[in-house]
Amino acid sequence: MWRAIAIEVLSFPFTALAFIAGWAFRDIRFGVLAGAVVFTIFFIAALASIFFIRTYSYTDSALPPVFALLWSAVLAPFSFGGSLFSAPAFIGAGIMLGACMAMAKRYAVEKKWLLFPALVFLYEMLPVNIPGQFDDMFALTGAAGYLLALFLRRVLPGILADLAGRRKAG
Repeated sequence: MWRAIAIEVLSFPFTALAFIAGWAFRDIRFGVLAGAVVFTIFFIAALASIFFIRTYSYTDSALPPVFALLWSAVLAPFSFGGSLFSAPAFIGAGIMLGACMAMAKRYAVEKKWLLFPALVFLYEMLPVNIPGQFDDMFALTGAAGYLLALFLRRVLPGILADLAGRRKAG
């Protein structure tokens, strides 16, 4: 996970450099296109890095909310006057992904249970928004339902087994 975060952090200066170089080379539209292409390449590299993680730690599960806060701060100047990005929804998706990662780590749940919260996190990360709050509510409600399903099907039995083991030991 640290590798993916490092790749994403490095994407910002390289995107800015590509934007400036493209603008200086041709015009501002070309600069925006060059910056978008460089950022997309870094983003795909970060996703590929995340895909190949075998194990992660509890610190890694705390990174999605932190990344959501930083990303929201970066996109805040671009979202004034338009509803292109919803920072609260993205931060909420980061918190839910982090919670799912922590529960999956603690109770040895398969990684496939993290797919839907990760997809919601990525969807909320994109500066594309359907007008109104329906898409954010729909995505976050789906992620919350998925978190509840993960808890009830995989985590609660582990908690009950832990409590039963403590009761027998005490």
